[in-house]
Amino acid sequence: MEQILPPDDFYNRLAPFYDTMNDWGARLAFELPFFRRLFAQRNVHSVLDVACGSGRHAVAFAQWGLRVAGADISPAMIALARQHAADMGVEVRFEVAGFGDLAERFPQPFDALVCLGNSLVHILSDEEMATTLRAFRHRLRPGGLLVLHNLNYDRRWREKPRFFAPNGGTIGGREVLIWRFADYGERRITFHTALFTKQDGGWQVEVHSTRQRPWQRGELFSQLTFAGFTHVQFYGDLSGAPFDKAASEDLVIVAESLADIQADEAPQQPLC
Repeated sequence: MEQILPPDDFYNRLAPFYDTMNDWGARLAFELPFFRRLFAQRNVHSVLDVACGSGRHAVAFAQWGLRVAGADISPAMIALARQHAADMGVEVRFEVAGFGDLAERFPQPFDALVCLGNSLVHILSDEEMATTLRAFRHRLRPGGLLVLHNLNYDRRWREKPRFFAPNGGTIGGREVLIWRFADYGERRITFHTALFTKQDGGWQVEVHSTRQRPWQRGELFSQLTFAGFTHVQFYGDLSGAPFDKAASEDLVIVAESLADIQADEAPQQPLC
């Protein structure tokens, strides 16, 4: 029987393979110029990276001389992030924290908050998304910068791709392979990772599954407006390419936080 894991357990099990399935050199070379431009334009000196994974973006931001903190619901991911910061000789405060724990763990406001890597799909209800985005706004100074990065589910929900290119490498001298695939239900996705490790007697595999919600652009725009964000802009990737609903692989959202008194005048329920 298929076991559906909560996000913390899912990512704890994925953590040992996580950096192997990402080509961080190529990815950061592609994405970081976009953040440099944004941060310079918005006078950003402090950043909170939410759902930070192994901390690669947070560490890169810290290398620019910014005050940086990172949060992730997975203790195993936070352990990777802390080790990476130590290896790179930078100071980043990494804490185990879900979206609902941010106020307690990080009471001081930031100039920017980023949530990258398709992390919002683990929010399954309208109510939880509204609460999460308000929590993001409360961690930002008035006029602070929000950057969200999801897959483009306007396209993906239409095409419903099931199988994705595998990633391979070595961990501890053993070959590993990570294969990702998805099953589509009426309103949700069941996302799977098959984690292969080559042992002396052959290949060993573990398959882990979790639920996702395919948030589309219109839904997120309405939720952001409801949560007290303005000047919402859409991009097709983290280079700043234009967003094309039918063709873009990714959906990148850049928005500005309102002050509390302005946010109180926002719509009292999502528009979707």
